[in-house]
Formats: sequence, structure tokens, C-alpha cells
Amino acid sequence: MSVKRNFEFRAVQKDDRAEYDSVVNYVFGNNSAEPDPEHDVIQNDWTTAAFHKGKVVATSAGYPFKMRLNGKAVFVDGLTDVGTVPGFRRRGLVRELVTRRLNMVHEHEQQSASILWASMAAIYQRFGYGLGSTHSSCSIDPRYAMFQFETNPDGYVKNVEEEEGLPIIKNLYRTFINSRTLDLHRADIMWKGHFGTKKRKDYCAVYYDSDDQPQGYITYRLGMFKRREDDPGPDQRIQVHDYVYHTMDAYRGLWEFMRAHDLVGKIAVDMPRDDPALDLMLEPRMLNLHTWDALWLRIVDVDTFIKGRNYGSKGTVVLEILEDPECPWNVGKFLIDTDGETTEVNQTTLSADVTIGPNGLASLLTGNSSMTHLVRIGRATASDPTRLPELDTLFKTSYLPFCRNGF
Repeated sequence: MSVKRNFEFRAVQKDDRAEYDSVVNYVFGNNSAEPDPEHDVIQNDWTTAAFHKGKVVATSAGYPFKMRLNGKAVFVDGLTDVGTVPGFRRRGLVRELVTRRLNMVHEHEQQSASILWASMAAIYQRFGYGLGSTHSSCSIDPRYAMFQFETNPDGYVKNVEEEEGLPIIKNLYRTFINSRTLDLHRADIMWKGHFGTKKRKDYCAVYYDSDDQPQGYITYRLGMFKRREDDPGPDQRIQVHDYVYHTMDAYRGLWEFMRAHDLVGKIAVDMPRDDPALDLMLEPRMLNLHTWDALWLRIVDVDTFIKGRNYGSKGTVVLEILEDPECPWNVGKFLIDTDGETTEVNQTTLSADVTIGPNGLASLLTGNSSMTHLVRIGRATASDPTRLPELDTLFKTSYLPFCRNGF
């Protein structure tokens, strides 16, 4: 516990929790009188709040996540609840809270990075967060969701209830994310709600192959949307939460399952930029793709995070970070030597091959941006530009980064 400029910064206690939750709800415009079961998961000792005269005026918290990073698991802090009541803004409280959380990550025995969904990206880029993933959202009338060519998969899709379906989709998800980047390992509590709640029904459809083995699933909500008065078409909407597939037959079969909902006029899916839909749809323009910044990532301990992923090839490179005000221990030159799976990282006095800041390094290591792209836009500088194709291959991930969980 410490006091700075008449503010006290500490974790909330049991008697503070209702006030903390009230501030979070106000800041993010949540006017529901019902408790949020996902938010209630946050434990008091995961929080850091600013108090003024005993009252909560600014909030933050962090989930202890395990995250996939190109075939390996890394431990990260899922930063959330960052906000200040209007009467105490522009006083540096957010900076203090974020800096404290970064130091907590640094002191953690395993965590090496912080991730978040940004309400405003400008707030977090100044703290060294880089664009970890770029997502696409589609909204398509199922009448246009036809494939360019057919493969006639032999499997079938059926809806399953929670008792039968939950073990199936847990296993499918665990295998599916193994070689991906930014997907989270889901604790049991993170699976709650995939089949709805007491007040809301959600659905799960599983694709089975010809041997009756599950190979993919979607979880989704079925609802209504408002059409234009001059459009008499169907007005139901499928909002997909999870889209997991082990085979392309499963991928196609699940799309065909959604198209079979004759009263649905819109299918909405969030997807990574390398989702097969754009290359397979007969009318890809009708996907109405919208691209947006998604997960932001801040590397807190460079050497640990670099060692925490697989690489696209064998190689050696020296990266230099010239400045990192929030995490000054990251400043220096790092010699990276990898065979693709095992990586050594050591501080060095050798000349730097690449100079890069924390923001650009986050985008590079998640595979969201290539080295060539980062140099081209001024996020990095290469001493020898002819090495850029080699470095692009080195840092490439098997799949473009994507996170299926909000928090």
C-alpha cells in the first residue's frame, strides 16, 4: 500500500467491492441491474484501485491467463476494468495504475506480457502496447454464403445440449488452439455461458465426420434484427461466438448448417484475417468484412517472451530496444538464436540488426505484422534491408493471431 498525491493505491477488500463494481459499471456505461457473472469472476486481490478520502475513484484489474503463442503456452496478465470517474480524470491515475500493473507482471514468477481489449487504443499505445491482432467481422445474408466449389463432405451437423456437448467442444478447442496465437487456455469458469444462461438460450452445433467423430463446432445465439421497411426478407440473426474446426469439411459443413436456417437473414462471425471464407465464398464481397484493432499486447519481459514462442525457421538476429520508459529493464540489445523450437536470448554488445520499440515488437512477435511491414511504416529500422525476407520468415506464425475471448 502506498500514498501518492493524496491518493491511496491498493487492492480492493470485501467492503470496497460494491463501490469498485459501481465505478466500473459507470465508466463503461453498464446500466444493467443484473450482476455480470463474467465480471464477478475477478478476485479482489487481482484488482488495483485508487482511493481518494476512502472512496474508489479509479479502477484496474488483471486476469491470470495462459495464452498460446505460435505453438507454445505463455503466462500473461489480462488487463481490464481500467477507468476513472470523471471528477478525477487528467490527474495521472490511469498512468499510475497501468504502470503498477506492469511492475506486478515483471515481479510475477511466470508472466511476461500484458494483454487487453482497448476501449480507446490511444490510451494504451502510450504505455508501449502494440497491436497484437487485427480481426475481421463479417455480416452476410446466408443466401449469398455459397462456396465457389463443392467438396460434398460426408459428415453431418447436429445441435447438442450442455451435458453432452461441453466435454466435446472443450476437447476440440484445446486441440484447435495448440498451434495458434493469442487464443487463451480456458479454465472451467470461462466455459460458462457457451450454452446460455438461465435468462438466455445459446446454442452449440457440432460437426461429425462419416465415422461419427466430432471435428468442429460453433456456439451461437439466435435472435432478431431490424430490417429496412422496404426489405421483406427474413429477420432472424445468427451471432457466432466460437467457430472451431479441425478439417475443411467441418468448416464447410458448419457454414452449410447456418445457411439451412431459412428464416435467418444475417450471419455474423468474428474471424482472423486468414479465415478461409474470403478465399472460398462465391461472393466474398457479400461478407461485408469490417477490419478492426483487436487484442493489444505489451511485452513486459522481452527475453522471457521471445523464448516463449516457436519460430518459422532457424536463425540469429540482434534486436535493440533504445527506449522503454514503463519497463526500463527491457532497454538493450538482445541476441536471439533459435532452431525454430528452442530459443536462447542473451544481452549482447554486438551491432543491432534491427532497432525496434515495444509497440512494434509486440506486433512482430505475435505475427500480426511482418518485419518488412514494420520497417516500411517506421516502427522498426533494419541495418541491412536485404535480410528482411529472412526475418519475415523467422518471425512468421503458423496462423495469424486471433483471440476468441473477451474480458
